Amino acid sequence: MKAVRLFEFGEPDKLVYGDYPLPDYGAGDVMVKVRATSVSRWDLKYRTGEVHEFYGKATGHSGSIAGRRSFPMPMQLGRDAAGEVVAVGARVTGFKIGDRVVGLPHPDNPQSTATIRGLGNLSSGVDLPGHTMFGGYAQFVARPENFWIKLPDRVGFDQAAAAMWACATAHHVVAGRLGLSINDVVLVTGASGGMGTATMVLAKLAGASVVATTRHAQKSDMLKQHGADLVVDTTRPDATHQIRDFTKGEGVDAAVEYTGAPELMRLCIDSMRLGGTFCPVAGEMKELPVRVVDLVSKELNIHGVRASTRNDQRIVIELLEKGLLEMPVHATMPLSRVAEAHRILENGNDLIGRIVLHPWD
Repeated sequence: MKAVRLFEFGEPDKLVYGDYPLPDYGAGDVMVKVRATSVSRWDLKYRTGEVHEFYGKATGHSGSIAGRRSFPMPMQLGRDAAGEVVAVGARVTGFKIGDRVVGLPHPDNPQSTATIRGLGNLSSGVDLPGHTMFGGYAQFVARPENFWIKLPDRVGFDQAAAAMWACATAHHVVAGRLGLSINDVVLVTGASGGMGTATMVLAKLAGASVVATTRHAQKSDMLKQHGADLVVDTTRPDATHQIRDFTKGEGVDAAVEYTGAPELMRLCIDSMRLGGTFCPVAGEMKELPVRVVDLVSKELNIHGVRASTRNDQRIVIELLEKGLLEMPVHATMPLSRVAEAHRILENGNDLIGRIVLHPWD
C-alpha cells in the first residue's frame, strides 16, 4: 500500500511517501480502506520533535505523556481516518465488510480507573492513532473494533476526517470544561485553526456569543462566517477595551486559548468577568501568566483540557449527520503531497479550517 512514514524529526521532507506492507489485523481488529485523513497541528509538532521535547521535559521521560507510552518512531501520522471496512477479524461483531466508518481519535480503555470514574479521555493503557500507534496517513489501517464508529450515509468522508478530532476535543472544551450556555460570551484565540473554528461553531450551537481574535485583518470576514460575533485584531492596543465594550463592561464568561502565546493568555485573563472560566489549551511548556490576585479578585476558574470522551465523539457524528455541524475544509490534496500540506499549515496566513488528504488520489 501507499503510506507516509516519519523516520526522523525535521522539516516536511522527512515525511516519506512510498510503498509499505499492508497492516496486520487480529481476531478483534477491523481493517479499513482510508478514503480521507487530515493534517493537524499535532502532526506538525510530532514531525518536528516538539512533542518529544516538551513532554520529555515535563515528565522526565523521553517523549511521553502521563498514562501513555513513549511516542514511538517510526510513526505514521494522522489522527483522523474515514473510510470503508475491507476486512474484519473472527471476533468482530459490530462491523461488516462495506461499512462506512471513522476512527475514534481518542479511544478509551474501559478497564482504566479513569474511564470507570467517567474520565475516559484520561484513561491509560490505550494507544492513540497518530500518537502512539499508526495513524491515517495510509491507504489501509487496522485497529481494534472499539477504535471505530459507524459513519452515517449523510456524512461525507472528507467531513468526517476534517471534523472528528478537532470537533470532539472542542466539544469537550465547550460542554465539559467551560459549560457554555445560552447568552454566555466566550473569547476564542487562535480561532482560525481547526480547534478554534470548531469551538466557535459549537459555542454558537450552545447559545453563546463568540469573540474571536486574529493578527491578520483579512481573516475577519471569514471568522464571522464561521460564528464570530466580534473579531478583535490583537495587534491593536485597544483589544481588551473592545472586548469589554462588547460585554458592556462585564467581561467574557469564558475564554479558551489555542495559540500558546503568553500575551494572548494574559488577554484572556484580563478580559474575564468575575467568576469566569479560562481554559488554556496550547503552549504546553509556556508559563501561565496568572497572578494570585487574578484568582482572588475575580474568583477566576482555570480548567485544563485533554482529548475528548467517547460521548464527545458520538455527539460530533450525530451533529454532522443532522447538518448542525460542518468543518471548514481549506484544501483537499493527494496523500503524496503531504509535505506541501504541512508547509501550508505551518505558513498559511489565510488558512481557516482543515486540510484533508486523499490516500487514493
